[in-house]
Amino acid sequence: MKKEMIMGKILVTVVLLATFSMAGTMKDSRDGKTYKTVKIGDQVWMAENLNYKTSGSMCYDNKLSNCKKYGRLYAWEDAKAACPTGWHLPSTEEFETLLSNVGSSSKERRENLRAASWENGADEFGFSALPAGDYSSSLKRFINLGDYASFWSSTEHRFNSAYANFLNINDRHAGVYDRSEKLGGYSVRCLQDSN
Repeated sequence: MKKEMIMGKILVTVVLLATFSMAGTMKDSRDGKTYKTVKIGDQVWMAENLNYKTSGSMCYDNKLSNCKKYGRLYAWEDAKAACPTGWHLPSTEEFETLLSNVGSSSKERRENLRAASWENGADEFGFSALPAGDYSSSLKRFINLGDYASFWSSTEHRFNSAYANFLNINDRHAGVYDRSEKLGGYSVRCLQDSN
């Protein structure tokens, strides 16, 4: 009985992965960098953090090696314009669709979005979130490297134009939050424009 349940779970996982996840690549014509992509549900996501240099982007601790490993951190205004042609900064609604496609609980979502190299990361769908940390504009320093993956959304906070929504993945949960200072630095995952 236990063996049949395990085999059933494996079969369901294989079917879901075949249905929801397809890997590919895209080349950014602006700087020649190639990024892995993944189709999850009806959405095609970059499977790596964006590493396109803009005036408002930075490397964690100002070290180029961190940009190579984790991608760049962007202030919100730069994040909105950082994605290449044919791609865009996702909205809160688009992040919610991603979350619903990768799991029903916060724990499932967290594990399924985390890169396999990150503790407790299953990376079942190939999104490969890395704990790139962020830049706190209020503290004026870099924080959370190794602990948090935070991605800007294009959705502005509804009550205060100094804030915007973001997707956060950490040790406890994965979810969309509605308030972060726009001058802070977060990672960017671009979403392919729908046809």
